[in-house]
Amino acid sequence: MKWFLRRRPSPAAVIAVIALVVALGGTSYAAVTLPRNSVGTAQLKNNAVTSLKVANNSLLKADFKSGQIPAGPAGPAGPAGPAGPAGPAGAAGATGPAGPSDAYAGFKNGPIAAPSSLSTIATLNIPQAGNYVIFAKLWMFDNVNTSVLTDCTLVAGSDTDETRTMLEGNSGVVVAGADVTLQVTHVFAAAGAVALNCNGFGVNISINNVKITAIKVANLTNTGL
Repeated sequence: MKWFLRRRPSPAAVIAVIALVVALGGTSYAAVTLPRNSVGTAQLKNNAVTSLKVANNSLLKADFKSGQIPAGPAGPAGPAGPAGPAGPAGAAGATGPAGPSDAYAGFKNGPIAAPSSLSTIATLNIPQAGNYVIFAKLWMFDNVNTSVLTDCTLVAGSDTDETRTMLEGNSGVVVAGADVTLQVTHVFAAAGAVALNCNGFGVNISINNVKITAIKVANLTNTGL
């Protein structure tokens, strides 16, 4: 043994020793080092990658299935958008049915002698209940040379209209005559009548062209002006 250490090793021995070291070291290196991109899904066992082996903040939303990540809280409401343009005008609605409208009228040509006290000279019958607007007219003529302030009323139930008309008298030169018009509104709860009354206060007066018209309307409003 002492003889071997004193002699210089031969080249063959040196090469043999190096080959042995490389062989032993290469085997160990191959056991712990793998080529790049040589490990894929097929080489991983189930549950091989755990939370501890995943770096924090390294995964993206696309790495998870739909529904695995809970929705975050709702964000603040955004500012209101600008107002949109106005829409087109709607079509006109259909015309409604006509309301009830019945008219009743009567006339008396005359002449009628004016009574000396307020009395009825004409009557118009109203055959049915309803809301009515009623008009009356007549022509008065003073047959004598006596001035008189005549009085006429139109009466429908508790509603009345009154007109006072001054006749100057018929002197033969000045002929006195005058138109008289009256108007009243009334709601008849049942059939009724409208009366036209006049008073000539005893003067010889002729009343002509008497007319009364009652118009039934759907709605009636009568207020002070």
